[in-house]
Amino acid sequence: MKLFKYSLFVVCAAAASSSNADQIRADDTVVQGNLCIGTDCIVNGEDFSNGALVLKENNLRIRWHDSTATAGGPVRQTFDGTYVDGEVGESWRLDANQSSNGSDNGLYISQMSVVDYPVYSDGSAPDYDCSDPFADPKPVIGTIPEGDPAEDPSQCLPYREFLQLNVLAMNGNLNGGVSLGIGAEIADGEVRLGNAELKRRLAHVARAISNSDVLIKEQLDQGLFQAQQIRLNEIEALMTMAENELEFLEQEVAPNGSSGSSGGGGAASWLLLLLPLATLKFRNRKTVA
Repeated sequence: MKLFKYSLFVVCAAAASSSNADQIRADDTVVQGNLCIGTDCIVNGEDFSNGALVLKENNLRIRWHDSTATAGGPVRQTFDGTYVDGEVGESWRLDANQSSNGSDNGLYISQMSVVDYPVYSDGSAPDYDCSDPFADPKPVIGTIPEGDPAEDPSQCLPYREFLQLNVLAMNGNLNGGVSLGIGAEIADGEVRLGNAELKRRLAHVARAISNSDVLIKEQLDQGLFQAQQIRLNEIEALMTMAENELEFLEQEVAPNGSSGSSGGGGAASWLLLLLPLATLKFRNRKTVA
């Protein structure tokens, strides 16, 4: 009897253990119906009216891990008072909302590290007093020197983080912003391509056709210099008139290619008078060219 009970216990334990183990199928899987994945899926009666595939859980994640890719160069990600050094390039992740309850809602496409890395202080990370294990929050008694491991505020122990470099981030609130590119900051009501130190150029943009469109440099230049161009055209016309008058005066003073002493002096006077205008015209042509 004892042997039977022991055997039954072993079988039950093995069944329970196998139910918690990963299930591996070395074949294709076809689902002729809908599918809900996540700890918040209802056991029976899940609503699939808005999609055949439902991911239902707090802080959803979809990860792509290219096991054949090699990591990139060293990357440093900075946080509030801390930083993480590591490598990314083998893994990408799509996040729906951030990793903790109450954090920002939004959609994030990020480059991720495959492993987590130690978190270090940049010289301003808080040093917590954990002498009282029931204190919440823990009192801060100083700062951790730069390069030393940062402390988890709950247990005052070193901790680790995954690198997450956002490539696309969209806030989920009504006036949410959008950031494009690694290192780009996000702000409500704005589309940002970088930050104060990192500048990116938005290229191949069509000409603006409505009041709310982005104005490109070509149109901006035309608007700024239109009045100046009109003025330059007027000066060009005056210079042409002055040149014609100068040629006429020279012909009157020396009709046969020679002139007397008084005539030559008069022509030279006119020439000296109009020389600044001719110089101005030459400079104008050089600038326009």
